[in-house]
Amino acid sequence: MLSFLISNWVTIVVIAVIGLIVFLAIRKIVKDKKAGIGACGCKCSECPHSSSCNKY
Repeated sequence: MLSFLISNWVTIVVIAVIGLIVFLAIRKIVKDKKAGIGACGCKCSECPHSSSCNKY
């Protein structure tokens, strides 16, 4: 097991970094959705174009 980890440590680190980036991106999307922030980055209740906006 230890020899596997030693020979593949670069791959393991790259996968861990990519996994962390994906996790943080999904967490931001969920937090923005709960806060009522639309896909354009603004709050839909304050947007003058909210009636024509694609809601998610």
